[in-house]
Amino acid sequence: MNRLTIAVIATVFSITSSYAQVLSPEDDGPIAKNERIYHNNQVIDFPLPREIDQMFSHRHWERINVREKANHHLYYPVMPLPDRKSLYDVLVDGIMNEGTIMEVFADDRFEIPYTNEEISNNVRQVDTAWNRDNPFEWDYIDTIDVTAKDVLYYTVKSDWYMDKRRGQMENYIIGIAPTVQHPKTKDIYPLFWVWFPDARYALATNVSFNRQNNAARMTFDEVFKMRFFDSVIIKEDNVYDRAVADYKRRNNLDQLLESQRIKQNLRNFENDLWEY
Repeated sequence: MNRLTIAVIATVFSITSSYAQVLSPEDDGPIAKNERIYHNNQVIDFPLPREIDQMFSHRHWERINVREKANHHLYYPVMPLPDRKSLYDVLVDGIMNEGTIMEVFADDRFEIPYTNEEISNNVRQVDTAWNRDNPFEWDYIDTIDVTAKDVLYYTVKSDWYMDKRRGQMENYIIGIAPTVQHPKTKDIYPLFWVWFPDARYALATNVSFNRQNNAARMTFDEVFKMRFFDSVIIKEDNVYDRAVADYKRRNNLDQLLESQRIKQNLRNFENDLWEY
């Protein structure tokens, strides 16, 4: 038996074996569940610069409106599915159930840490009333849960910096906060702030929906690394420590134009560094 015959037999065997794989209903598709790439994804390596290489840095606070169509992959599904969850459920499960997210705070400066009990009280609140006949007893107890459908937008705190060794602008996300509307009182407030580097493992093990190609879903870590979302800048680091809404008070259009101006200044700075 010559080498050509052996090669043909090996090729036929490999093709036959590839089509002869046995699947189960758990796999929910033509590829085995344990073979899907996104189930084994790891946190993306981020090239942190040396101090001498960071020639420029600017801090931004951005608002990601999840009701926009471009950001629906962060908002849906409002009820968890077997193969994917919303970003809110990924964060809450990582904090309260899985224990993969430990650094949770009440402010964007990460100075007031939250305990698990405080986070649980924020996510699930108990509404009570006194008994009319006996003021020392409860009349009823109603549990109010803040869920993914109550999220209005996410606030992201990040640094843009110029890495002169690599010759490009990079974005480093520092923190993320879901801002919700309380289902009963209708108050709008940030639920908590998560230190983003601590949440990357939970984000890297959960996928978001890709409406263009279901076979090329991205993890939430890849979504934020590639900035696969639409956002509006609501604040930039400044000497007054004020937000855009503090000095552009006339209408929302002025605030949107100011956000675009800040973005354009960042692009112009990067473009002016190059010589042709």
